[in-house]
This record gives sequence, C-alpha cells and structure tokens, in this order.
Amino acid sequence: MPLSPGVDVPAYIIAAVLGIVLCFWGLQLSRFIASLTLAAVLGYLTYTYTYTAFNSIALAVIFMLIAIAIGFAFGFTFFRLGLSIIFGYMIASIITRSIIGFRETALIVILTIAFAILVYVLSRYVIALLFVATGSALLYKSLVVLGLSQTISLIVVIIIAATGIYNQIKTKI
Repeated sequence: MPLSPGVDVPAYIIAAVLGIVLCFWGLQLSRFIASLTLAAVLGYLTYTYTYTAFNSIALAVIFMLIAIAIGFAFGFTFFRLGLSIIFGYMIASIITRSIIGFRETALIVILTIAFAILVYVLSRYVIALLFVATGSALLYKSLVVLGLSQTISLIVVIIIAATGIYNQIKTKI
C-alpha cells in the first residue's frame, strides 16, 4: 500500500522506535521521564498561575524556573510519586474537561490527589502498563501510517506489548 502524500516517514520511524523502547524499557526509564515531565508540568502550571495572579512575565519566568528545578529534583528523587502526580493530574483533567464539561480548580486538585494515590499504590504494575500502552499506541499508529496492514500491525504490537510487559514487570528498578 503506498504512503499518503505528506507523510513524514522519518517522524513515524522515530515514533515506532520510541514505541518499542517504551514497551520494553519504559519502567526502567521512568526516573528520567518523571524528572523531565514533572519539571515541565510544574514549570507550565507555575508560569500560568503566577502570570494570572501577578500579571508579570518577569515574576512568572522566575517562579517557573524555580518550579522546573524543584520538579526535576523531586521527579528524580521520588519518581514513582512524581509519575503518580502527573498521571493523576492527566486523569483528573480528562475527567473534568471531557466528561464533566467544566474546569473547577478545587475539583481538579481533589481528583488529582485521589488518582495520584491510586496510581501510587498500584504504581509498579500501573506504570508498566501505561508505558506499554503508550508504546503500543505509538508503534501501531506508526506501522499503519507507514503502510503495514492493520491486522499485521495489531499482531506485531500485541507480541511486542506482551513481551514488553513481561520484561518490565520481571525487572526490578
């Protein structure tokens, strides 16, 4: 099957490789990923709320840089907790924006804490499953866009996902 015009082949190849890496070694890379992600999220949220509160770009940037440093250190030191907070916030945001239809700050905070606790308690397995799911989705989308049939892509992804989840759960961090 020929590729659609305008398909960025190198980008989909990189996405497929990234998907395989996440399937097999996502849990092992989670400390680094947690550091970067928590730093980015805390930096963004701090910038957004500081700018809203003080209406000053300079203060927002200063507080954002401090939050990035704290987020990176916190994410590296307490990576499971950091990932739990990030996933809790993502789940809370999806629920409040998509399902409920409004964005109430107090509700987001309460749901973030609740989901973060749930993810933390189940973190070893949940985080491994989330990395495998993310990697599998990247791989499947990439293979289909690159011209492999959906059925063959699904079979390849299922095999890689099963092997990847086994590899991640059997390996200690």
